[in-house]
Amino acid sequence: MHLLPNILSIIRIILIPFFIYFFIATNYLLAGILFSISGITDFFDGYFARKYDLTSKLGRILDPFADKLTIISILIALSIKSIIPGYIAIIILIREVFIFLSSTISYLMGFDFINPSYIGKASIFILYVAIALQLMDFKTFATYLFYLAIPLNIISGFNYIYTTAKCLSNKSNI
Repeated sequence: MHLLPNILSIIRIILIPFFIYFFIATNYLLAGILFSISGITDFFDGYFARKYDLTSKLGRILDPFADKLTIISILIALSIKSIIPGYIAIIILIREVFIFLSSTISYLMGFDFINPSYIGKASIFILYVAIALQLMDFKTFATYLFYLAIPLNIISGFNYIYTTAKCLSNKSNI
């Protein structure tokens, strides 16, 4: 049981080439279903880790890595095929890459990872739903969700910057 969150993160990583394959093959429905499964495993990964205290050092690295790799790969694919406007992908990708790099650098410097805020979790959830709906041809509703996800992603990105700076400032004052 203690490995379950890590197994779910690994499943998310394994699903990436499959939903990208079906996406490239223009089987958007199957790509959307696989992407949705990825999102569900992301939810349960965090749920089991917190509820049953199944966190681990590997999981603290593996989960955000799987999250970022999943989001980055699908956003690039969606924008290359012009299924979403490029600016949506760019805005979200900048945030994702920034958070991934800053988290990695902070961790390598000996600082613990910053836990995602509720607004960050909400923005990613809405983004997952928007992407899945876009792939499953519910484009109008997906568009509204993308326009909700964009400002939430920007706000959560600035919140992450603030929280990281505050944490690093507190650590350096010790």
